[in-house]
Amino acid sequence: MASRKKVRFGIIGSAGLIGNYHAGVLTDGAGPYELTALCDIHKPRLDAQCQRLGLPGTTEAAELVARDDVDAVIVATPHPLHCAHVTLAVDAGKDVLTEKPLAATPADAKALIRAINRRRRIGGIHYQQRGRPATIKAKDMIASGELGRLLGIRLSGSYYKSNYYYSLGGWRGTWRDEGGGVLINQAPHDIDMMCYLAAGAAPAELAGRWSNLYHDNSQVEDVASAAGVFGNGVEFSLNVSVAMHADVSRIEVFGSARAITLTGGDFTRYVRYAADLVEFARAYDGPNPYQGPEAIEQPLPACEEPDGALLHKRFAEAVLTRKKRHLLVPAAEGMWSAQTIYAIFLSGYLGKKVKLPVSAARYDKMLADLIAHARPVARGQADSAEGMEAKF
Repeated sequence: MASRKKVRFGIIGSAGLIGNYHAGVLTDGAGPYELTALCDIHKPRLDAQCQRLGLPGTTEAAELVARDDVDAVIVATPHPLHCAHVTLAVDAGKDVLTEKPLAATPADAKALIRAINRRRRIGGIHYQQRGRPATIKAKDMIASGELGRLLGIRLSGSYYKSNYYYSLGGWRGTWRDEGGGVLINQAPHDIDMMCYLAAGAAPAELAGRWSNLYHDNSQVEDVASAAGVFGNGVEFSLNVSVAMHADVSRIEVFGSARAITLTGGDFTRYVRYAADLVEFARAYDGPNPYQGPEAIEQPLPACEEPDGALLHKRFAEAVLTRKKRHLLVPAAEGMWSAQTIYAIFLSGYLGKKVKLPVSAARYDKMLADLIAHARPVARGQADSAEGMEAKF
């Protein structure tokens, strides 16, 4: 590997929506990588993809990871399969980049990370928003102290889905096969961003709530909320939903000196306070009981041009050099958002605040109960545009 100039990738779940996205990145020639093999359980769609790209393919994941022309594997299958497919890849001596979220349960997430570490492989997770110019700039602003003392972060996200969405595939919208709804499927990117910007860690504790407002062909939550605190004292709140519409993801970061808002991954507001909030609160002595320092609108921070392939490039650099510091998002950092999600589920189920990390045994017991008492729903066959699965 040390003498190679490009990483040769195979994709498990290649012919689904996310798999095709990765295939497009790897075939555009923009980085130190190339796509050499494909794998998907849906053979007609796989055959069409192989013909289009001129690449070999298989419906068996074990065959893909055994290939001599595959150095690293992208796991683009549904999250309940991540642990099994990552373990299969690293046991075959391959480095691995997995889709979000890390895994469906705490036990699987821990097993996935252990497998990567046991085999001493390079492991990454595809949280590509970390590579957005606004994210990089926001992280630098926080780290440099430009925002002052970091006080809080607020996340809201709407990812509307109709009942038709859940009718497309048998695994979606069920406790047994998906393990949750908006929290574990649509919101992980934004939850990762919240953890990354606020603390570079999962929260210390939180109180969460979730429910299904009206998706009657889904067993899982279509709305969820939480409030809590990170270990560094930064407060947070979040509200995510596939039931509400006319909004996009929004992250607001509040410091004592300045505040920023990222909407859809880009800066949309930057405010400077005329005086530090903490100092003003302690020094102001009237006469207006509602007085605060003036909030002065600032020009939006300048950012570099985006590079949609940055995460893949950094992963390839880590594989080629065998240096994990090149990774944009190490797989282990996928635990931040995963543990946040697990904690919100458990807190809502128990009806009380929970500390992180959550107990794997306690979580498995909760999930088993949710599966056992889930309402029956009609599940259709996977649509031809779906099918992000691969068998062994």
